[in-house]
Amino acid sequence: MQRPQIAIRKLNNSLSKDYFDEMNYRKREWIHQAISELQEKKIIEVKWPKYKEGEEIEKVYLNYEAIDLAYEIAGITPKEQKLKDIQSILTPLSEHPWEWVRNFWNYYNEALSKNQTSGLEIDNPKGYEDLVKTLLFLPTMDEGTMKRVLSHRLFNDTKHIEKHVQSRLVSIYKRFGNIELDTDIEYLDSIGIVENPQITLISGPLIFSSRNLTVNVAELPGGMGLSFETIKKLDIKEINAKAILFIENLTAYHEFLNGKIVLDTLSSSNIANTDQILTIYTGGYPHHALRKLLYKLKDFIHKSDHSVKVYHWGDIDYGGILIFEHLRKNYFSNLMPLFMDEHTYNNYLEYGMPFSSEYANKLTTLLNDDSYSLWHKLIEALVRNKLRLEQEGLVINMNHK
Repeated sequence: MQRPQIAIRKLNNSLSKDYFDEMNYRKREWIHQAISELQEKKIIEVKWPKYKEGEEIEKVYLNYEAIDLAYEIAGITPKEQKLKDIQSILTPLSEHPWEWVRNFWNYYNEALSKNQTSGLEIDNPKGYEDLVKTLLFLPTMDEGTMKRVLSHRLFNDTKHIEKHVQSRLVSIYKRFGNIELDTDIEYLDSIGIVENPQITLISGPLIFSSRNLTVNVAELPGGMGLSFETIKKLDIKEINAKAILFIENLTAYHEFLNGKIVLDTLSSSNIANTDQILTIYTGGYPHHALRKLLYKLKDFIHKSDHSVKVYHWGDIDYGGILIFEHLRKNYFSNLMPLFMDEHTYNNYLEYGMPFSSEYANKLTTLLNDDSYSLWHKLIEALVRNKLRLEQEGLVINMNHK
């Protein structure tokens, strides 16, 4: 194997210009002096042209056995050592309680063991120290901890996570997690870090108690908003609803409560009006407060053997389908779609919004997944027309057909 070498005359940089500077011969003397010192330490070997020894260097060779010393003198950490340092920093994640974090560690531990960076910023070990510190703390913190409170607790700086940890944390979760969201705020919320406290909007026949207070939500026109602390401490007493309906869009939620949505799809269930439906606004994937309420509803229905139909109404698009399946897989296995079918899509297609070929490819991947078989006909229609139908656009136009 050929040793690393440089030919002075073939260089095209400041060193070469200084070496051949005819206006200042002392530059060459200084370079020769430095070369001589490195040669004495056996870091390099020098080749001189015939009859010009000591006058003009032809080539400089680096001795392999002196590489570590060369790095030390230059004040540079070798790449191999940088990889080992990052690997050591990440090692505490090997036994993390969350699978996606362990998957992240497994992937990069293997890459680093092969002297591959695989995209890691090996010149920023402090960034990974902060990341690991955050990841190790997350499973121990209270759900719904505000980002700035967490940042101050871990780094004594309310903006440190946002500036130095958030982008790397979210990027890892996107790649190794099993959920697809729209914004960084939603990704952070799904692991318990919130930008600001979220309110859960509900309306309809739900009775719950909290301490010495009993609340019948049905008695409140327009429903109510529940904070995370309220949801955490409430006990569900009764669900007098014939159906539970989750609505993704806020406009659709209010229009539904105002009685402006025709319930043709639900009429077969003997539901006469919205007063018989427990309606909950989701705003997309459930945030931390809503997740707590969904689990309580699920447990109550299971323990009381209460027979109630559960529906979800969202966008007719890739995200709407994934949100529905998330709710079905994690909370209500009997979940049914409302206004999310091929008939509705075709009926309001003129209000659809075009999407890209990349978006179409994401939809097409669902056609190869049997767990999305409920949606295959609708997905085929979406891909065929290259139009998606947002819930808000449907609501605005559905009473004008």
